[in-house]
Amino acid sequence: MIDQLELSLRNQPSEIARAQDELERFAARNAVPKRPLHDVQLALEEHLANLVRHAYSDDREHRIQVQFQLEQHQLRVEVEDDGKPFNPLEQPPPDLSLPLDQRPIGGLGLHMIRKSLDHVEYRRVETHNILVMIKRV
Repeated sequence: MIDQLELSLRNQPSEIARAQDELERFAARNAVPKRPLHDVQLALEEHLANLVRHAYSDDREHRIQVQFQLEQHQLRVEVEDDGKPFNPLEQPPPDLSLPLDQRPIGGLGLHMIRKSLDHVEYRRVETHNILVMIKRV
């Protein structure tokens, strides 16, 4: 059985909490265990925060489409935006061996996304970025 939910978010910080609330409701409806849910929540929050902060070079309202899907013990989250082209998987991992005060700012969130999920894929389709995040549940 496949269950899914689609959301249309504005590129506003307040929408991140709305997406998290909807993910929690979706997970509860499907009895998703807390640990994998937490990993997906962390990745979704980080990705949406990056989109809201960095994806758009204008002040217009943009839509971010989010789809949650549960199939065959996998929670799949797909996020589609019309922001600047950006493949987070091409970003080098942060050097965690450096002392904290010597590390460059940024990159830790993308590292957390990669490490907390079982599979992440990116593609650019015409003018849209699509990030797919998958976690086994």
